[in-house]
Amino acid sequence: MIVRRVRKDGINEVGCLVVDDLGVPIDRICRYTLIEIAGRADSTQENVTRHIIHIERWADKHGINLEEQIAVNGLAKGELFTSLVRHLERYSQQTGVVTPIITQTVEPEYFNQRIDACVEYFEYLTGRAIGKRRAGDPMIRNIDVLSRRLRSRLKRRKQSTSNTSSVKGLTPLQQASLYKGLDNPRYFGWSRNTALRNKLIIRLVYETGIRRGELLSLTIENCHTTKLAHGERPYIHTMENVKYDDPRTDVVHEKTEVRIIPISNSLASLINEYKVVRGATKAARKQPPFLILSSHHPNPPLSPSTLASIFEAIKTKLPDLDSFGPHRLRHTFFENLDRMMHRERYSDVQKRKIKNSIGGWKPTSRQSENYEKLATLEQCVEALSRYHDELE
Repeated sequence: MIVRRVRKDGINEVGCLVVDDLGVPIDRICRYTLIEIAGRADSTQENVTRHIIHIERWADKHGINLEEQIAVNGLAKGELFTSLVRHLERYSQQTGVVTPIITQTVEPEYFNQRIDACVEYFEYLTGRAIGKRRAGDPMIRNIDVLSRRLRSRLKRRKQSTSNTSSVKGLTPLQQASLYKGLDNPRYFGWSRNTALRNKLIIRLVYETGIRRGELLSLTIENCHTTKLAHGERPYIHTMENVKYDDPRTDVVHEKTEVRIIPISNSLASLINEYKVVRGATKAARKQPPFLILSSHHPNPPLSPSTLASIFEAIKTKLPDLDSFGPHRLRHTFFENLDRMMHRERYSDVQKRKIKNSIGGWKPTSRQSENYEKLATLEQCVEALSRYHDELE
């Protein structure tokens, strides 16, 4: 079984097709992957599809029909349930002819993802089994009871994990090194125009905290940097792209709420400067009006892989950076914002309201707490230092 990503009819809709070794779509799986999980992020659809393939390979190995097995006994007989859980714990790669004595298992977070995918898939199969029976069939209730028991058993097998991220933003020294490098195009080996574009990319994420998908789907018309009303600040407007056809293989999507983010006059000037460079060639002017384009002819919208290579090039030149990407810059933005709010004595209610608005989270979310670990640590050191001074 192999996953193939396909473009659906309409704008920017991608789905996952599952085919056999001959390239023929497997109907029972494709009905689920193309219809039931449609509308989720492309990466999520692909991950779920790979989980389903992993589950179906287990069923093929034991020679069972999952839909019939769930409807008849809910995996309650024999060692099937234990066998399924052990299968979900293991990597999906083939181990070869020799079976290792100690089998490596996947990380708890990934195992829990598989459990969730398994629960949803089995609920879908239960619905199919019930849908094939006449209304009033006494077996419908039995199938429903078995399904709820199986769902409960699977959820109890989920492993405990930490809900907090371990990612920290850049230190002030690393931030200073980053800006110093961006001011010198030759430092990273870029041409003048490429250096201007890459500097804009870094500053957009660093100064607004937008996500990778929001950056790549940002259009020229959603960058309000000119023809502003008197007293109006420049801003960017992040939203899901439903207007323009996206030619990229990996179509980017929004993951947070639609919002308006004010930007500095300096950043607005940089955007305006890049707009001139962006429209300098006829090929670039023919592209969809996404703000960030590739620097190579015919200048298509920048792809996620090219964006990753830009950050990788920067990482190799900066000291003490083990990882560097848009997500880490997003952490850096919120830590800098928290430092400023702490210094200006904003209340906790004000902090949460502002961060949720800028970050694109729901008003009651506490997600911002995962994005300010380094700033929180600094504030802990500051508080304890004052405490120790009082004790002494």
